[in-house]
Amino acid sequence: MEKLNYHTELLDLSPQFDIKKYDSTKNIKETHASFEGTPKQHPTDKNIIVLLTDPFDRESVFYEFAIDSVGSVEDLGTIISNTGDTAHKVRVWIHKGKTAIKSQPFNVE
Repeated sequence: MEKLNYHTELLDLSPQFDIKKYDSTKNIKETHASFEGTPKQHPTDKNIIVLLTDPFDRESVFYEFAIDSVGSVEDLGTIISNTGDTAHKVRVWIHKGKTAIKSQPFNVE
């Protein structure tokens, strides 16, 4: 998948992975937790989604989720940096109880 179209292709994975676009008629908060950010394709595993909380910050927190732990995806539109760069933002609903990775930079002192 090309990097620029990854968010669109993630939304199109519905039939393959039983991922549904967000449906506000269901109370998904009972069974899922939400995370917002810019989706990126994992560099070595196509079954993992990487979600950058701030795509314009080199020291941004990011999450890694298995595609099969995603219950729903909402497209939140495009965000723009101070320098005019753009990125697509999504809200990903992850099944509660699933394992994920959170990577957060820190200064070693």
